Amino acid sequence: YEQYQAIRRKTDDEWNVAVNCFGMAKSQLMIIWTLYDFGRPCTQKEICDDWYENKQTINSAAKKLSAEGIIDIAPSPENSREKLLIFTEKGKFLAMRTVRKLIEAERNAFNALSEDEQNETIRITQKYYEMLKNEFSKIKGENE
Repeated sequence: YEQYQAIRRKTDDEWNVAVNCFGMAKSQLMIIWTLYDFGRPCTQKEICDDWYENKQTINSAAKKLSAEGIIDIAPSPENSREKLLIFTEKGKFLAMRTVRKLIEAERNAFNALSEDEQNETIRITQKYYEMLKNEFSKIKGENE
């Protein structure tokens, strides 16, 4: 377990180093990533749900990105209480210079594994997820 945790921390550290190369906060990258990944405007709630991040963090990051001209913030047509985040042209360009490169690097690292290693990684990761979900549901049940 300790070895797994150490590797996971190292992986997280690599992500943080990569994000820092672009001179932005992780929460700002979350917004840019989601807009790029979804390929459409998103509500702050969608971004919070996608990253399991709190609303205040995403709201603060969105305000900074808006002030920098990277996104526009508008009321959602479906629910005026929700804010819709929309790329500007500057934001689209930034996403191509940042998120696209990060996705490409992650894909290249994964593709460097053999097909069998890729399948095994997916299988074990899925199994770990299911087991962790089960263990966390026990904790949830104990605390209800």
